[in-house]
Amino acid sequence: MMQEFEKYPLSKALNDQDRNFINELAANHRFSFQQLRILIQTAVELRQWDVGSLSDFWSENPNPNVEGKNKTKWAFNTLLEKIEAIRREPTDYKNFKSDYLKKEKDIIVESFDYGNLLGRCPCPAEGEQTRCCNLLTLDVVRQCGFGCSYCSIQSFYHNNQILFASNIKERLLNLELPKNCWHIGTGQSSDSLLWGNKHGILDALREFALKHQKVVIELKTKSSRTDWINNLSNLKNIVATWSLNAPTVIDKEEHGTSSLDKRLEAAREAADKGIAIGFHLHPVVHFDRWQEEYEGVIEKVTTLFAPQELTMFSFGTLTFTKEVLRELRSSKNKSRILQMEFFEIAGKYSYSDQLKITLFKRLFNAFPQSWREGQHPFFYLCMEKPQLWEPVFGYSYNSNKDFEDAMKKSYFLSLNL
Repeated sequence: MMQEFEKYPLSKALNDQDRNFINELAANHRFSFQQLRILIQTAVELRQWDVGSLSDFWSENPNPNVEGKNKTKWAFNTLLEKIEAIRREPTDYKNFKSDYLKKEKDIIVESFDYGNLLGRCPCPAEGEQTRCCNLLTLDVVRQCGFGCSYCSIQSFYHNNQILFASNIKERLLNLELPKNCWHIGTGQSSDSLLWGNKHGILDALREFALKHQKVVIELKTKSSRTDWINNLSNLKNIVATWSLNAPTVIDKEEHGTSSLDKRLEAAREAADKGIAIGFHLHPVVHFDRWQEEYEGVIEKVTTLFAPQELTMFSFGTLTFTKEVLRELRSSKNKSRILQMEFFEIAGKYSYSDQLKITLFKRLFNAFPQSWREGQHPFFYLCMEKPQLWEPVFGYSYNSNKDFEDAMKKSYFLSLNL
């Protein structure tokens, strides 16, 4: 059986106790390839969730007359029932403590040359299965210094090097934009503001924004840095946005990032200096205190800011590709972010539609009526099915183009472009 483990890449994440236990089980049961794969995945996930080991959840059929395939089937199905019962419940973080911050992260920063700086939002699905705004991305930095346990960036770049594009200013000034380009985001391959003006990236971005004054450039961050504000002040087409989350999720899963209050303080300072701002409540996580904490986030936003100060406010939730799931499970870091029921939607894995509607509708309705019915901010769902819009917002768009046109009209009105 030891050689059999080589067929399962995730087996490298097993500890010795779980590996030995699965070997013992295999001596008494004739598992299929798929059953062994699930056993290995379950053992890894239970360790990550910090809820026990595979041996704690495995039960043998107490009936001595049940043997062979029926014995294996009963034990295997009983295990799955226990795991699915955990997944169906809101994630409980009360007794969970991640070990992520105890580990040193070797980050090497170097300038380098690579191809096209422009990319495209990864959310579009064939046949418009998800509603997408057709965002272009500007990827001048690869890899992030934060350690969010759900982040897909770590599946794109498999090392600890933070790479900056060389000759950024010259390359941005010579960059040819596609026809009808109006909206570019800089937070797809790394945090937009974590690095400040390192390697002159903000100076270069300022020159780029001045050259393309009808292109909205969105920065996206989980930091609380404000030393960049003077670099980008007096630019009407710059929108600084902060990803927000519940304090419990920030504490348990968004390692190294700024607290909720610090992010909001930085946003307040930027708004006071005349910089357009926005927020992404993303990813919304279904955990045991989600209603109370997320409504608290919205209360803080609506207390600190007037609706006309925000260009946009988006909602999104946990969404994974198979590659990202495989990477997260292989990380060996404690996390309960994958302690959830998975439903396949447009080739990705997320919560059920009904649970998403419950989450998003509750949070949208937590905004005062003046926010929900006013011109600003522009509310939208990120990477979600068109069918979710009507139950959440009371309206929807017939196509991605209609969505993009509405967003552009709202953004340009908010920014006076």
